[in-house]
Amino acid sequence: MKEDGMKIEQRLQNMKNFYIKASELVDKLPDATPEKTRTFLKEKILGDKDLKRLMEGIDTHRPPRFFLIGRTGVGKSSLINALCGAYVAGVSDTKSCTQNAQIYECREGDRVLMEILDTRGIAESESLDDTRSAEEQLISQASEFSPDAVIFMLNCTHRDDVHSDVAFIKKVCEQYEAVNKVRLPVVAVVNKCDEMAPAWTKSPAEYPESKKRKIDEVVQYYKGIIVKNGLKIDAIVPVSSLMGWQTPDGIEVDTEWVKNLPQTDIDRLQIVFDGRYNIEALLDILEKAILDFQAQMGLRMAARLNEVVKRFAEHLNKIFSSIAATVAVTPIPMSDIYILLLLQSLLVSLIASLSGREITLETAGEFILSLGGVAGAGYIFRLAAQQASKFLNGVFPGSGSAVSSVIAGSGTAGIGQAAIAYYIEDRTMEEVKQRFEREKQENSLS
Repeated sequence: MKEDGMKIEQRLQNMKNFYIKASELVDKLPDATPEKTRTFLKEKILGDKDLKRLMEGIDTHRPPRFFLIGRTGVGKSSLINALCGAYVAGVSDTKSCTQNAQIYECREGDRVLMEILDTRGIAESESLDDTRSAEEQLISQASEFSPDAVIFMLNCTHRDDVHSDVAFIKKVCEQYEAVNKVRLPVVAVVNKCDEMAPAWTKSPAEYPESKKRKIDEVVQYYKGIIVKNGLKIDAIVPVSSLMGWQTPDGIEVDTEWVKNLPQTDIDRLQIVFDGRYNIEALLDILEKAILDFQAQMGLRMAARLNEVVKRFAEHLNKIFSSIAATVAVTPIPMSDIYILLLLQSLLVSLIASLSGREITLETAGEFILSLGGVAGAGYIFRLAAQQASKFLNGVFPGSGSAVSSVIAGSGTAGIGQAAIAYYIEDRTMEEVKQRFEREKQENSLS
């Protein structure tokens, strides 16, 4: 996730400028485009409620706040780094909250990506203060922090005192809800799956089935304890936070002596080995567990900006496919070819702009024609088939328009997916054409 700060800001700015870009492109459509068509396009694109909400989230998002709790040695710092995809846990600026807790601000340049309240280990929290119980200490810390979710960390290979830990966290969550009148989502994370036998297999892609079965057995074991003790959780997920680091000049770094490096080197540490397992699944779960929409968007901005851009583009594709299907209902053959080509070119141009590339409608049209084979013959053939279907109206009134609508809608969706693959996912043109062919076959476009 460690992208260049300016690149991140530029991509966010591209999304923020979407309405301006879309409006300008519609206004610049050729003079032959009917005014009613321009108005229709603006209303459908710029008036979409879900798109507006997504845009508002980009402007109003805030860093998500996670309350991290678990025994010492469970790998809390490594999980922070795994979530951020960068070395931040041991080196980020910290500030005191209340006694024996720290708030980590995970940053990318000047941007705060997420805030994590890292408490003392559960065992150490049992006798913090003679005047207040451990539960009261944590509730005070959590109330001051106001987290969006609790990450309850467990160790895949050490199962000491799990019953008492679960009971402890249940009590903390119940008292927090009583004090603050809000439920704290709880996600249980079983960390250090890489240490499960065979322990020498560290790359998730190489985990044998035996290792996966053992991991699943541990998860089921913990889940049983959690259920038995009555702790309500949103999900439980096994993960590995294992990552290896190196300096920009290729020197591998032991995390035990990272602090001895110059700060400039620490800030530029690179991943040399990525043993993360199920971190994307954890991010999905956290995103769903968070109740506040602004914090949800903040998590997307922090750890999955590419996913935000892709989701934005896919929703855009859905809108345009719906518009294309509506336009294609027009019962007069050949009357909508011009509008469909403009519509699809507009879609490709907007998707390209989300990736930071500005292309003209003409360039977008060339991209579309290139998908259909030599000289665009395949694409033109499909357009002809879509138009020919309207002649069915002469035999079965309305049937031809219905067929035309389906072909136009699914065809536009295929073009949009191809544009996403090329401009957002950086696929090669050959890969894009192959995907387009698959989409075409799945949607009976051939």
